[in-house]
Amino acid sequence: MICAYKCISSSMYKTSVRGFTLMEVAVALLILSMVLASSLQLVGQYADERVLIRERFLANRVGWNRLLEKYQELEGWHSYGSLISRRIEGSENQGGADWQWKLGVEDAMGRQLYRFEATVVKKSQPRPSSVLAIFLIDESLRE
Repeated sequence: MICAYKCISSSMYKTSVRGFTLMEVAVALLILSMVLASSLQLVGQYADERVLIRERFLANRVGWNRLLEKYQELEGWHSYGSLISRRIEGSENQGGADWQWKLGVEDAMGRQLYRFEATVVKKSQPRPSSVLAIFLIDESLRE
């Protein structure tokens, strides 16, 4: 009876300690590496988009500066004269970058309504970074 009790009790307390196999560890590392690689790719895309958004923001600032300068000229708000605002193209430094801008004027519907378009290009890029337009009444352009 004592032997039977010892045999039963010793088999009850035996636990099998089992660890991960090499295959399970390899699969876990593969999954982890795929997750890390995709997260690094997303961080890189985020950084690229952030740079593009900043450049577009700065280009829009340059364009709106030119269009608002034209608006102020037409409204007679300039107290320093309109020599700067009469230019139709030029360059400006904004955010540590050099930007080329060009102001175009087209006829629009109406007697004195004109479409003013500011095109802004970063000096190192061939394509425009920003093209903005505004419709203004300009009595000085009418013949």
